[in-house]
Amino acid sequence: MFINKSKLTKALTLALVTSGLALSGCEQATTTTQVDSSSSASSSIVRMKSESLNATYAEMRAKQISDVSYDLHVTIDNKSENFSGSTTLNFELTENNQNDLTIDFDEGTIKSLTVNGKEVKFSYEKWFITIPAAELTAGKQTITIDYERAYSTDGSGFHRFVDPKNGEVYLYTDFEPYDANRLFPHFDQPDLKASYKIEVTAPAHWQIISATRETSISDNGDTKVWSFPASAKFSSYVFSLHAGNYAVWEDDFEGMKLRLFARQSLAEYVKTDEWFIPTKQSFAFFNKYFDVPYPFGKYDQIVAPDFNAGAMENVAAVTFSEGYIARGEKSTSARMSLANVIAHEMAHMWFGDLVTMRWWNGLWLNESFATYMANLAIAEASDFKNNWDVFYSGTKQWAYRTDDSVNTHAIELPVASTGVALSNFDGITYGKGASVLKQLPYYLGEENFRVGVSNYLKKFSYKNTDLEDFIGELGKAAGKDMTQWTQDWLFNAGLNTIKVNYQCSDGKISEFSINQTAPEGYPTLREQRVQIGLYNINADGNAMNLSSATPIMYKGATTDIKEVIGQVCPDLVYPNEADWGYVKVALDDKSLASAQKHINAIDNATMRLMLWQSLSDSVRDANLAADQLVNFAMANLEGETDYNVTRKIASTLTSALNYLTVATRLKQKDYSALYMDVENLYLRLLEKAEAGSDFQKLWYGRYVRVSKTAKHLDNLKNILNGELSFDGVTIDQDKRWSLIAKMNRYQHGNYQALLTTEITKDNTDSGVKSAIYAEVLRPEAEVKAKWFNVVINNPDKLKLSTLRYIMWGLFPSEQQALEAPYKAKILAHIPKLNEGSDLGLLESFVGSMLPSQCTPASEAELAQLIQDYSEMKPQVLKAVKASHENIGRCVKALTLLKSSANKS
Repeated sequence: MFINKSKLTKALTLALVTSGLALSGCEQATTTTQVDSSSSASSSIVRMKSESLNATYAEMRAKQISDVSYDLHVTIDNKSENFSGSTTLNFELTENNQNDLTIDFDEGTIKSLTVNGKEVKFSYEKWFITIPAAELTAGKQTITIDYERAYSTDGSGFHRFVDPKNGEVYLYTDFEPYDANRLFPHFDQPDLKASYKIEVTAPAHWQIISATRETSISDNGDTKVWSFPASAKFSSYVFSLHAGNYAVWEDDFEGMKLRLFARQSLAEYVKTDEWFIPTKQSFAFFNKYFDVPYPFGKYDQIVAPDFNAGAMENVAAVTFSEGYIARGEKSTSARMSLANVIAHEMAHMWFGDLVTMRWWNGLWLNESFATYMANLAIAEASDFKNNWDVFYSGTKQWAYRTDDSVNTHAIELPVASTGVALSNFDGITYGKGASVLKQLPYYLGEENFRVGVSNYLKKFSYKNTDLEDFIGELGKAAGKDMTQWTQDWLFNAGLNTIKVNYQCSDGKISEFSINQTAPEGYPTLREQRVQIGLYNINADGNAMNLSSATPIMYKGATTDIKEVIGQVCPDLVYPNEADWGYVKVALDDKSLASAQKHINAIDNATMRLMLWQSLSDSVRDANLAADQLVNFAMANLEGETDYNVTRKIASTLTSALNYLTVATRLKQKDYSALYMDVENLYLRLLEKAEAGSDFQKLWYGRYVRVSKTAKHLDNLKNILNGELSFDGVTIDQDKRWSLIAKMNRYQHGNYQALLTTEITKDNTDSGVKSAIYAEVLRPEAEVKAKWFNVVINNPDKLKLSTLRYIMWGLFPSEQQALEAPYKAKILAHIPKLNEGSDLGLLESFVGSMLPSQCTPASEAELAQLIQDYSEMKPQVLKAVKASHENIGRCVKALTLLKSSANKS
């Protein structure tokens, strides 16, 4: 699975990354039987009644049954909100079994159940079926279950979507980690791999897509029956069923058919080259790198409506968010992002689908490996440039922020249940794991790493593995004992910092060492291989060049570095040149001064990128006043020529500017004039940018995002009305909605009429949601009351994807006075959601709606909530902890800002 970190608002950022580790309160159990990890099928165990599957119970069940296959029959249509099916489970039951058999099936209706052709006693407890042990005998078992179930509306399980533009119905599945049992009754755990044979009865004009290609399609009145042959063995969370009147495009890779599917109403916006070119490039790269041919025969990619994540690696039928289809021109970075996601999901076909983790504690390796391999494929086999700079400024910073937070955790950790597994989709799982894997080729040797990966895939194809299986193959290939490395990097949390200490004599380095520190509470000091980059200003003083890049290994608190002794005394030292390592860098005083004076003169774009990140970190850590960084960024922004570095400066500027906005709102100091300077700067850069260039797209987006004063809101209104234009910028429908949202957020101009008119122009799903979002943003009490009631009570039974738009827009930061009357209601609603089983809604609500302000009082309130919510599910606890920490950082940043203002 790929989590899409592009977002409409800051609230979406939080919604996507507020999941994490907290094992207490992970599920509400009505049965308290404890299950020991050493349990086997020969000892009696009672399953906990919960929406989640317990790890130790799953371990027992994996010993209880084996050799699993499923025959599935599903009947679907374009009218009903329910579907029906029949599942035949074929498996072997172990000898001496003492346990009842449970079959996972979420909130459906059981019409009949037979075991080996006979009706038997069974019970159904909302989340699973139980067949008493006495009704079963050892050996081959055949259980047939006829059932009905409602379609899902939260984007997980078997989801139903009605296109508001043409009324077409589209169905798709999304199962990770524990939602396949919302399609059919079965054993829903990754280490019970099975083959799947499926027959689907559906409307005659629909496309049906699953893990294999159909062997026949037969007419049956107004319907057709699609028959799919038995698949290879794989875990049920990567099985899939997609159905609807999808548009389809076809291509070919070395004789294998490639297909792409999207809704009919989006077909005109699909640019197939953006999909098929990176697909074929990635296939060529992975087939060669892994030295294991693609194992699943065909490859489909389905763009699905209401999809919660970025994409999902269903075997041979990958699903993608519709966010990857734009109704206008994409920037290079947007096309690169799509190519990266395509490569990420394809890497899973080998690592995750062919070879699969035994349980969800292996989730990090599944996602980290796909993240690393996708970036490697883009860097080495695509048409895009500077991919590792994009990785550094995006994925790796996500990792650093998560690791340097209250919610940090080890990469490898126990996972008590599937409910906890869901909470581990975070910056550690994706970003840190990928960053650690990225350093391994430097540590082990690139070819050793590749051979180890290849041997692992060959040895464990169609099987389940544990961490030691993967690490063992890497160690064998490199001839290296990986025990200490594994302990330090995978089982211990925390982000280390390194800083150089050196002396020069007669213009040459005479002493040089690296000092390594660890954060309080996470004392591990690690070993890794990095490069020491030495930079010097040229004779003319107009450029700073890389003099040398020296690979070294450091470990412990202090490492003397002899390899650089005798080199020319540097003006700047960076001990992680080219970003080999996973570590935070604290610049020495001389290097920091040189960077601030000559940052645009440094001849290495990657180095400039990392220095700007260091400056951004300094503001976040309250070591540099936000206004100083804003002024520094404005002074240097126009002198930067690299697109990725420019994006980083703009992002850094925006983050620092947010602190100034808060300070102004709290009447600490009025920074309105400086804010308008930034608006004016972005407008000037937009006007100067080359028509149609990526820079123009960047500055247009930044200008719209930052504009909020009357002068610039007038400009946005004129852009919307066609009275102001920029050669090369096409105001497509998505851009129009962004402008409409701005008008409504700040009640500018005839904002109500603009929204009413726009609704009539765009009745697509995106248009409907964008219209709701624009209205919700209005700073009007009656609007807030109307939509808050929808979020809390959902009288119209809106889908989760729509509810998220409402939650993102309800209370922007400047509307905290409007939020105040709802504070108690929000805090009271969180425990109610926590008692339910809708983890997606719970996570979204807490991540988007938790009240907070950048004040000591709010910080104290959130500290109390951590105590009050300590027994709640991890989705709640982590979000509250993160909010408390972020408010604490904000308070410190404002204190420094006030001190800086007083000095000036």
